[in-house]
Amino acid sequence: MVPPYLGRMPNEKGNRYAIHALKDRRATMAGEIVQMKEGISYREEQLSHLDAVLRELDPEYRADTLPPKRLRRVKLFGNGELNRLIADALRRAEKPLASHDIADAICEAKGYGRESIHALTRRVRANLSYLLRNKRVVKTGDRLTARWSLPAE
Repeated sequence: MVPPYLGRMPNEKGNRYAIHALKDRRATMAGEIVQMKEGISYREEQLSHLDAVLRELDPEYRADTLPPKRLRRVKLFGNGELNRLIADALRRAEKPLASHDIADAICEAKGYGRESIHALTRRVRANLSYLLRNKRVVKTGDRLTARWSLPAE
């Protein structure tokens, strides 16, 4: 006998939506795995080229003598800090801001150099998209004309 919790849910529509969402998530994950495998094979190829050049310059070179370096992630912001800095920049602004203006305000607030604005703008855009989905910011315009503000209370 099949336990009731393993059987089909009585709500077929709900089941259909859940199945569709799970299939979509699986397809996304499979795509990410394919992309990562392609990245790995590309890096392995580049590594073999580096080894070949090193052997050319140093015939005594052995690849197994160099241990892999551990990558360290630079954490620029604490948990939720970037979202708070974005909200603070929008709160202080007298008009809606472009994402690069928000990044500029955050660089100034955190004391980061001007050279970090380009990289930070990408992080700000990603966080703004997240905040938009959660209705914590309002977007007017599109792409280059996009301006961001806090929702009216």
